[in-house]
Amino acid sequence: MKLLLPITLSLLLIACAGPNPYGPSSEGYTRSEANQTLHVTNGIILDLQPVTIDSEGNAVGKIAGGLIGGIGGSSVGSGRGSAAAAVAGAVVGGIVGNKAEAMYNKANGVQITIQLDNGQVQSVVQEVNENVMFRKGDHVKLIRSASGKVRVIQ
Repeated sequence: MKLLLPITLSLLLIACAGPNPYGPSSEGYTRSEANQTLHVTNGIILDLQPVTIDSEGNAVGKIAGGLIGGIGGSSVGSGRGSAAAAVAGAVVGGIVGNKAEAMYNKANGVQITIQLDNGQVQSVVQEVNENVMFRKGDHVKLIRSASGKVRVIQ
């Protein structure tokens, strides 16, 4: 019963966003990127290479794993044995949490090499979008924000 209200409110908030009238989104933008002029350059794809994009890394997995391992380890034994088990549990939990986060924070990416209409060749690495399949020879657009972030779109 206690969970009913939060679940109902969450569903209501999700429903408020509603579908995009222009169709399903294939690209995401931050609020700071919205309402800005973006520079568009046309080009042709010369090459595509699959890549793996790793997260920048943070300590969330390591800390969470360490806390869970430490709490679990402290429940083993009593006295000094409990303290030693807590330390060992925290270390092992931190290692496991760090590895789990690293696996979870990897994404499939693609390195797209493009010859621009002015003859320059540029390469952009971006996360794979399941709704967009690039091929060599495709005419594409490079979208560059004021901050220098670049995306390739069809």
